[in-house]
Amino acid sequence: ITVTLTITAANMGKIAPLLLLLLAVLTINSSCAFSLVKGATKRTTFASRLSASSENNELQPVRKVAIIGSGICGLSLAHALLKSGDIEIEIFDSRTELDEKVGSGIQLTGGMVALREISPQLQRNVADASLPLERVISRCRPWFGDNSNEPWKLLELDIQKAIRGYVEELITEDGEVLAYTILRGTLQRILHEELMKEHDTQINFGKRLSGLDYSESDSGISLQFTDGESTGPFDLVVGCDGIKSVVKDYVNTGKTTSSNADGVETKGPSSAIYSGIRITFAIQEGDEADRDTAGAQFTQLFGNGAYALTSMYGAGKGEPAAKGAFLIYGDENYVGPFPKRKPEESSVKPLDENIDWTQDNRVPKDHINECLEVLQAASIPSNDIARIVEKSNRFFDLGVYFHNPFSLSGWVREFSKPNSGWFSGKTSKYAVLAGDAAHAMPPFLGQGGNQAIQDAVCLSTKIFQYNSQFQESTGADSVDLKVLLKEYENRRWLPTASITAKSVFLGYLEAGSSFFSNFRDAFFFVMGKVGVAEKVFMD
Repeated sequence: ITVTLTITAANMGKIAPLLLLLLAVLTINSSCAFSLVKGATKRTTFASRLSASSENNELQPVRKVAIIGSGICGLSLAHALLKSGDIEIEIFDSRTELDEKVGSGIQLTGGMVALREISPQLQRNVADASLPLERVISRCRPWFGDNSNEPWKLLELDIQKAIRGYVEELITEDGEVLAYTILRGTLQRILHEELMKEHDTQINFGKRLSGLDYSESDSGISLQFTDGESTGPFDLVVGCDGIKSVVKDYVNTGKTTSSNADGVETKGPSSAIYSGIRITFAIQEGDEADRDTAGAQFTQLFGNGAYALTSMYGAGKGEPAAKGAFLIYGDENYVGPFPKRKPEESSVKPLDENIDWTQDNRVPKDHINECLEVLQAASIPSNDIARIVEKSNRFFDLGVYFHNPFSLSGWVREFSKPNSGWFSGKTSKYAVLAGDAAHAMPPFLGQGGNQAIQDAVCLSTKIFQYNSQFQESTGADSVDLKVLLKEYENRRWLPTASITAKSVFLGYLEAGSSFFSNFRDAFFFVMGKVGVAEKVFMD
């Protein structure tokens, strides 16, 4: 059988930056991700001040912020900004409502530290709705003999003990270890409810952003939506609108694309490439037998060409814990990111990313059967996966995409006055990115939610710092919002890029087949014995 890999120049152009990043940061200890909470400001260089300087007399403190997107990042940022008491926010979301019954389960570690920085009570409410993460166990199918034999244990991590030994930032002053599991929808619900309760702040639903520009008459940023309405002025716009971010379009190009604005086209940005890895997961809601679940355990199960994981997730205070099952495996039509056939010769299209977790149990039953067939073919050493899949209340099937973390435009763009020159058109009003809009990452390290919340804390800190400097300044030259926004970007880029690179590596390693699956098993066994696995999990 001859397989022809289609390696196009476009594919190589997308893959090359990721390979360079992988080589550069694979060995970086990204525990610096936690440093944002207690971090100090980087020294501002002359070059950064020169590039960020604005020669105008319109400098004002940041008093009104538009947040586009009400996911984990957007809601966390809203909480962080409102605690100052002198910043007004408005949240806009293209969805019609927040649905708690969407999405999967996530782990919270560094994100819990960030929530505690925002509000100890908010962090407490989230913890009460979650399950403490206690251990990780990895097993593989036996290399020899019948698959009915007892699976081999590769490693076992006591998470509570590991955190106490390695990551002081995840331990509170009263000894609580900040490592939990929770359903994504449950976390989002709590953030939303507390926002209404504590700050009387509502989300503007049904608002799909179509444009943003500077309004000279209002001396601020104006937002336009696909329903024909517009609003403003704002001093700052933060794009927390995910992988199909309209704000990111503006930051990259200075304009928004009609496909994103209308929500018709669902093609990913040019920097994203389909990895050739599929991820299928199922959520089974808990029953009375699960109500007294005290803690969560991640059970990793390695097969030939596939990897599975099961766990329990908090579904709310006093609610039965939910069960989650994940299956990661290679797309049969791809070898890595390369299609086996030329696009014009194949009718098979890569799976799309799930933009806002809109899929639910309407996934056809035949795909559930396909998932069970993958489990059997890969000899996954457990029946727990199949049981959860068969009894699942929600079922998702996604393609994993790799997003290039390198960008010439960065995460920040200053608005310009219409019909003006480069130097005369500066406004000191900015659009900035956070969460998946800034650094969408593969799910293999489970860090997306953590990094989004940490973005929110870091960005809000820089905004507060600017307002404080503005109040204390004696002249316009002594404060520069763009410098501080760039410091936020620089501080958050390295840990998120490092996690992205490690996730790319782990994704292909975990879904390896034949020889590569045996190498993976040996790799995890050795890494567990020498203690590297603990440090990687602590990222």
